[in-house]
Amino acid sequence: MNRRIKNGIIFVVVVTLLVGVFSVYLNWKHHQSYSQHQLPKISENAQSKEKANYYTVMKDNAVDPKIDAYLKGKGFNGTITIFHKGQLIMDKAYGYQNFEENKKNTPNSMYLIGSSQKFTTGLLLKQLESEGKININDRLDKYLPWFKTEQPLYLKDLMLHRSGLKKFTGSNTAHSNEDVARELQRAGIQPGKYHKHQYNDGNYIILSDVIQKVTHKSFDQYFDEKLKNPNQLYRTAFYNETQYQPFMAQGYNAEKQPMTLKFMDHYYGAGNLFMSTRDMAKLIANLQENKILSPKDTEGLLYELHTPTYNEPYRYGFYSYDNGSRVNGMFFGHQMTSYFNKDYIVVMGTNYQYPKYVNEHYMKDIFVKQLHQPDPTKKSRVI
Repeated sequence: MNRRIKNGIIFVVVVTLLVGVFSVYLNWKHHQSYSQHQLPKISENAQSKEKANYYTVMKDNAVDPKIDAYLKGKGFNGTITIFHKGQLIMDKAYGYQNFEENKKNTPNSMYLIGSSQKFTTGLLLKQLESEGKININDRLDKYLPWFKTEQPLYLKDLMLHRSGLKKFTGSNTAHSNEDVARELQRAGIQPGKYHKHQYNDGNYIILSDVIQKVTHKSFDQYFDEKLKNPNQLYRTAFYNETQYQPFMAQGYNAEKQPMTLKFMDHYYGAGNLFMSTRDMAKLIANLQENKILSPKDTEGLLYELHTPTYNEPYRYGFYSYDNGSRVNGMFFGHQMTSYFNKDYIVVMGTNYQYPKYVNEHYMKDIFVKQLHQPDPTKKSRVI
């Protein structure tokens, strides 16, 4: 009996030791696997930081000095990026990213792009269309079944700002894009506004929620996967990505008082993205070069006008006439404006301007008078 007990004790001890040794081995393997998995990410992050150091570029001796002198003479506060025939020829910053800290703008400065974000949301929509995952002519409640309204709403109504939903300017009770969508659904279509154009941030916030439901990913994650990473947008980030804060410009009102950001947590798809001007220009250049959409989809999006698909200049978050396109956004003291055609891409970002809207006045002077391009805010002929 004693012998059996002794053997049993020995057996238990041996098993315990084996389990312990095996556990240590598994833990070691897990640590090795984890470490090896992390190494490439560290390397990639270091490489990304190196590539992300944007420097001043002045390549066109005939054009750039004149534009530089013009902007200095106007006291421009911001950054300008110019591409010509797909090549970067100018990227220069002026003034201050933060007046209180005496911190100057650089080509790395990132501006809150406001409604220019609708352009990026529109690109995500077009990609999903091309993949057969959505149809712009589908009813909204196909994707958000709870979004019931008295008159039927279609994705195209939201994209073209003709939903008739209550105009959205921020909410103290919403904390996500879905919260905004539900608030607008409860408010319903406004009397006399159905299928009439009314520019409304809420339309694109709802579309960002549709994108989330279709892709089963958060909007910021999907944006990074489909646009930010493939296009190497090293100075592009959402408002709450703290690692980019050293590059995010402070916005100011006309009296040069700093403005505090509000409602950012529910402005996905319509205004909570920061970008450098070079990143926006790079994104547009890649679109023109068919790196984001198919050649057929790109041609239609950028150049069709008065067709069944593109019946008006506004489409997918921007304006396109037969002689050029315009992307614009203004939010909390920031403005980013882009004019582009087949020859030139010009992007200007500012975090302070006086008087209001003068940034686009500078843009038009540069694009039309100095680069001698047709005004992309006007159609050149009747079609």
